[in-house]
Amino acid sequence: MTFPERTLPLLVAVLLITAPIAAGQENQEPYHERSGTAIIRGTVSVRPIEESAGQHPRDVMREMYSTKHAHDEAPTSGVPATEEGKRSERIALYLESPSLDYQSYRPPEKHPLLDQRNLEFHPRVLPILVGTTVDFPNRDNLFHNVFSYSQTKEFDLGRYPRNDSRSVTFDQPGVVRVYCDIHAHMSATILVLGNPYFTVPSDNGAYVIQHIPEGKYTLVFWYDRDVVERRAVELKAGETLEVNFTF
Repeated sequence: MTFPERTLPLLVAVLLITAPIAAGQENQEPYHERSGTAIIRGTVSVRPIEESAGQHPRDVMREMYSTKHAHDEAPTSGVPATEEGKRSERIALYLESPSLDYQSYRPPEKHPLLDQRNLEFHPRVLPILVGTTVDFPNRDNLFHNVFSYSQTKEFDLGRYPRNDSRSVTFDQPGVVRVYCDIHAHMSATILVLGNPYFTVPSDNGAYVIQHIPEGKYTLVFWYDRDVVERRAVELKAGETLEVNFTF
Protein backbone atom coordinates (compact mmCIF):
# COMPACT_ATOMS: atom_id res chain seq x y z
CA MET A 1 0.00 0.00 0.00
CA THR A 2 1.29 3.47 -0.90
CA PHE A 3 0.36 6.84 0.56
CA PRO A 4 0.39 10.28 -1.06
CA GLU A 5 3.59 12.08 -0.15
CA ARG A 6 1.78 14.83 1.73
CA THR A 7 0.04 12.30 4.07
CA LEU A 8 3.21 10.56 5.28
CA PRO A 9 4.20 13.15 7.96
CA LEU A 10 0.68 13.02 9.39
CA LEU A 11 0.71 9.20 9.51
CA VAL A 12 4.10 9.12 11.24
CA ALA A 13 2.90 11.61 13.85
CA VAL A 14 -0.19 9.51 14.62
CA LEU A 15 1.92 6.37 15.06
CA LEU A 16 4.38 8.13 17.39
CA ILE A 17 1.54 9.39 19.59
CA THR A 18 -0.52 6.19 19.84
CA ALA A 19 2.28 3.60 20.20
CA PRO A 20 3.46 4.66 23.70
CA ILE A 21 -0.13 4.81 24.93
CA ALA A 22 -0.86 1.27 23.80
CA ALA A 23 2.39 -0.03 25.32
CA GLY A 24 1.68 1.76 28.59
CA GLN A 25 -1.81 0.28 28.83
CA GLU A 26 -0.42 -3.21 28.27
CA ASN A 27 2.26 -2.82 30.95
CA GLN A 28 -0.17 -1.39 33.49
CA GLU A 29 -2.57 -4.33 33.43
CA PRO A 30 -3.56 -4.79 37.12
CA TYR A 31 -2.19 -7.91 38.81
CA HIS A 32 -5.70 -8.91 39.87
CA GLU A 33 -7.01 -8.96 36.27
CA ARG A 34 -4.37 -11.07 34.55
CA SER A 35 -5.62 -14.12 32.71
CA GLY A 36 -4.51 -17.72 33.33
CA THR A 37 -4.92 -17.55 37.09
CA ALA A 38 -6.43 -19.77 39.79
CA ILE A 39 -8.77 -19.50 42.79
CA ILE A 40 -8.60 -20.84 46.34
CA ARG A 41 -11.85 -21.04 48.27
CA GLY A 42 -13.11 -22.85 51.34
CA THR A 43 -14.46 -22.44 54.84
CA VAL A 44 -12.92 -21.85 58.25
CA SER A 45 -14.59 -23.53 61.23
CA VAL A 46 -13.71 -22.21 64.68
CA ARG A 47 -15.10 -23.37 67.99
CA PRO A 48 -17.20 -20.73 69.82
CA ILE A 49 -15.20 -18.23 71.83
CA GLU A 50 -15.93 -18.60 75.52
CA GLU A 51 -15.98 -15.50 77.68
CA SER A 52 -14.00 -15.72 80.91
CA ALA A 53 -15.91 -15.99 84.19
CA GLY A 54 -14.64 -12.62 85.39
CA GLN A 55 -15.72 -9.22 84.15
CA HIS A 56 -14.07 -8.03 80.94
CA PRO A 57 -11.85 -4.94 81.41
CA ARG A 58 -13.91 -3.23 78.71
CA ASP A 59 -17.04 -3.57 80.85
CA VAL A 60 -15.21 -2.28 83.92
CA MET A 61 -14.22 0.81 81.92
CA ARG A 62 -17.83 1.34 80.84
CA GLU A 63 -19.01 1.27 84.45
CA MET A 64 -16.27 3.65 85.58
CA TYR A 65 -17.07 6.05 82.78
CA SER A 66 -20.84 6.04 83.35
CA THR A 67 -20.31 6.65 87.08
CA LYS A 68 -17.97 9.63 86.63
CA HIS A 69 -19.73 11.09 83.58
CA ALA A 70 -23.40 10.42 84.25
CA HIS A 71 -24.60 12.99 81.73
CA ASP A 72 -22.36 11.89 78.85
CA GLU A 73 -22.57 9.00 76.44
CA ALA A 74 -20.98 5.77 77.55
CA PRO A 75 -17.89 4.87 75.47
CA THR A 76 -19.74 2.55 73.14
CA SER A 77 -21.15 2.82 69.64
CA GLY A 78 -23.97 0.36 70.22
CA VAL A 79 -21.97 -2.50 68.71
CA PRO A 80 -22.87 -5.79 70.38
CA ALA A 81 -20.12 -7.38 72.45
CA THR A 82 -20.37 -10.52 70.30
CA GLU A 83 -18.70 -8.60 67.44
CA GLU A 84 -15.31 -9.30 68.97
CA GLY A 85 -15.92 -12.99 68.26
CA LYS A 86 -16.66 -12.53 64.54
CA ARG A 87 -14.46 -14.60 62.27
CA SER A 88 -14.10 -11.65 59.89
CA GLU A 89 -12.53 -9.69 62.78
CA ARG A 90 -10.03 -12.29 64.00
CA ILE A 91 -8.95 -14.40 61.00
CA ALA A 92 -6.75 -13.81 57.94
CA LEU A 93 -5.73 -16.20 55.17
CA TYR A 94 -2.80 -15.40 52.90
CA LEU A 95 -0.27 -16.92 50.51
CA GLU A 96 3.46 -17.08 51.12
CA SER A 97 5.93 -17.43 48.25
CA PRO A 98 9.22 -15.70 47.38
CA SER A 99 8.10 -15.62 43.74
CA LEU A 100 5.12 -13.46 44.73
CA ASP A 101 6.88 -11.22 47.22
CA TYR A 102 9.60 -10.07 44.81
CA GLN A 103 7.07 -8.52 42.43
CA SER A 104 5.90 -4.91 42.52
CA TYR A 105 2.33 -4.21 43.65
CA ARG A 106 0.52 -0.93 43.92
CA PRO A 107 -0.99 -0.37 47.39
CA PRO A 108 -4.68 0.58 47.52
CA GLU A 109 -5.68 4.23 47.32
CA LYS A 110 -8.47 3.69 49.83
CA HIS A 111 -7.08 3.36 53.35
CA PRO A 112 -8.21 0.36 55.41
CA LEU A 113 -9.42 1.15 58.92
CA LEU A 114 -8.40 -0.07 62.35
CA ASP A 115 -11.29 1.31 64.37
CA GLN A 116 -11.31 2.08 68.06
CA ARG A 117 -14.86 1.57 69.24
CA ASN A 118 -16.65 -0.07 72.14
CA LEU A 119 -13.26 0.01 73.93
CA GLU A 120 -11.80 -2.50 71.47
CA PHE A 121 -9.86 -2.47 68.21
CA HIS A 122 -11.89 -3.54 65.18
CA PRO A 123 -10.81 -5.69 63.49
CA ARG A 124 -8.53 -7.59 65.82
CA VAL A 125 -6.51 -8.83 62.81
CA LEU A 126 -5.93 -6.60 59.78
CA PRO A 127 -4.04 -7.98 56.75
CA ILE A 128 -2.65 -5.32 54.39
CA LEU A 129 -0.28 -5.03 51.44
CA VAL A 130 3.14 -3.51 52.15
CA GLY A 131 3.08 0.21 51.39
CA THR A 132 -0.52 0.60 52.56
CA THR A 133 -1.63 3.52 54.75
CA VAL A 134 -4.00 2.59 57.59
CA ASP A 135 -6.36 5.04 59.29
CA PHE A 136 -7.01 4.78 63.05
CA PRO A 137 -10.30 6.59 63.80
CA ASN A 138 -11.53 6.98 67.37
CA ARG A 139 -15.27 6.21 67.63
CA ASP A 140 -15.43 6.18 71.44
CA ASN A 141 -16.47 9.09 73.61
CA LEU A 142 -13.08 9.21 75.32
CA PHE A 143 -9.41 9.52 74.41
CA HIS A 144 -7.32 6.70 72.94
CA ASN A 145 -3.58 6.52 72.30
CA VAL A 146 -2.57 4.01 69.61
CA PHE A 147 1.04 2.81 69.54
CA SER A 148 3.32 -0.05 68.56
CA TYR A 149 6.88 -0.98 69.50
CA SER A 150 7.09 -3.65 66.79
CA GLN A 151 10.31 -3.86 64.80
CA THR A 152 8.32 -3.87 61.55
CA LYS A 153 6.82 -0.46 62.35
CA GLU A 154 7.21 1.56 65.54
CA PHE A 155 4.86 4.49 66.08
CA ASP A 156 2.95 6.45 68.72
CA LEU A 157 -0.09 8.45 67.60
CA GLY A 158 -0.56 10.28 70.89
CA ARG A 159 -3.88 10.90 72.63
CA TYR A 160 -6.79 12.00 70.48
CA PRO A 161 -10.55 12.34 71.03
CA ARG A 162 -13.69 10.96 69.48
CA ASN A 163 -14.18 11.57 65.72
CA ASP A 164 -10.49 12.31 65.28
CA SER A 165 -8.27 9.99 63.22
CA ARG A 166 -4.54 9.40 62.70
CA SER A 167 -2.75 7.51 59.91
CA VAL A 168 0.35 5.32 59.52
CA THR A 169 2.01 3.98 56.35
CA PHE A 170 3.48 0.48 56.67
CA ASP A 171 6.50 0.32 54.39
CA GLN A 172 8.01 -3.07 55.17
CA PRO A 173 6.49 -6.54 55.59
CA GLY A 174 6.08 -8.15 58.99
CA VAL A 175 3.84 -8.39 62.03
CA VAL A 176 2.82 -5.22 63.89
CA ARG A 177 1.32 -5.50 67.39
CA VAL A 178 -0.92 -2.53 68.16
CA TYR A 179 -2.00 -1.34 71.63
CA CYS A 180 -3.67 1.58 73.38
CA ASP A 181 -1.51 3.37 75.93
CA ILE A 182 -4.59 4.31 77.97
CA HIS A 183 -6.53 1.00 77.92
CA ALA A 184 -4.20 -1.93 78.56
CA HIS A 185 -6.72 -4.60 77.48
CA MET A 186 -6.92 -3.24 73.91
CA SER A 187 -4.77 -4.97 71.30
CA ALA A 188 -4.76 -5.79 67.59
CA THR A 189 -2.41 -7.26 64.98
CA ILE A 190 -1.61 -5.81 61.57
CA LEU A 191 -0.15 -8.29 59.07
CA VAL A 192 1.92 -6.35 56.54
CA LEU A 193 2.18 -8.76 53.61
CA GLY A 194 4.50 -8.82 50.61
CA ASN A 195 1.79 -9.71 48.09
CA PRO A 196 -1.94 -8.99 47.60
CA TYR A 197 -3.13 -12.60 47.73
CA PHE A 198 -4.89 -12.53 51.09
CA THR A 199 -8.40 -12.29 52.48
CA VAL A 200 -10.55 -12.46 55.59
CA PRO A 201 -13.51 -14.84 55.84
CA SER A 202 -17.13 -13.83 56.08
CA ASP A 203 -18.74 -14.29 59.47
CA ASN A 204 -20.04 -17.72 58.40
CA GLY A 205 -16.45 -18.79 57.68
CA ALA A 206 -16.47 -18.73 53.86
CA TYR A 207 -13.43 -17.25 52.12
CA VAL A 208 -11.97 -16.88 48.62
CA ILE A 209 -8.62 -15.72 47.20
CA GLN A 210 -8.81 -14.97 43.48
CA HIS A 211 -6.58 -14.27 40.46
CA ILE A 212 -3.61 -16.25 41.81
CA PRO A 213 -0.79 -17.02 39.33
CA GLU A 214 -0.09 -20.69 38.66
CA GLY A 215 2.50 -22.13 41.03
CA LYS A 216 3.33 -23.69 44.40
CA TYR A 217 2.56 -21.74 47.56
CA THR A 218 2.01 -21.96 51.30
CA LEU A 219 -1.51 -21.05 52.41
CA VAL A 220 -1.40 -19.57 55.93
CA PHE A 221 -4.30 -19.57 58.38
CA TRP A 222 -3.83 -16.81 60.98
CA TYR A 223 -6.14 -16.59 64.00
CA ASP A 224 -6.09 -13.72 66.49
CA ARG A 225 -2.45 -13.43 67.64
CA ASP A 226 -0.59 -16.14 65.70
CA VAL A 227 -0.40 -18.65 62.85
CA VAL A 228 -2.64 -21.66 63.39
CA GLU A 229 -1.71 -23.70 60.33
CA ARG A 230 0.39 -23.59 57.14
CA ARG A 231 -0.62 -25.79 54.22
CA ALA A 232 1.26 -26.41 50.94
CA VAL A 233 -0.87 -25.88 47.82
CA GLU A 234 -0.19 -26.19 44.09
CA LEU A 235 -2.35 -24.25 41.64
CA LYS A 236 -2.95 -24.73 37.93
CA ALA A 237 -4.23 -22.00 35.65
CA GLY A 238 -8.03 -21.99 35.52
CA GLU A 239 -8.30 -24.23 38.60
CA THR A 240 -10.44 -23.63 41.69
CA LEU A 241 -8.93 -25.37 44.71
CA GLU A 242 -10.98 -25.95 47.86
CA VAL A 243 -9.10 -25.79 51.15
CA ASN A 244 -10.97 -25.97 54.46
CA PHE A 245 -9.63 -25.32 57.96
CA THR A 246 -10.91 -26.38 61.39
CA PHE A 247 -9.61 -24.88 64.60
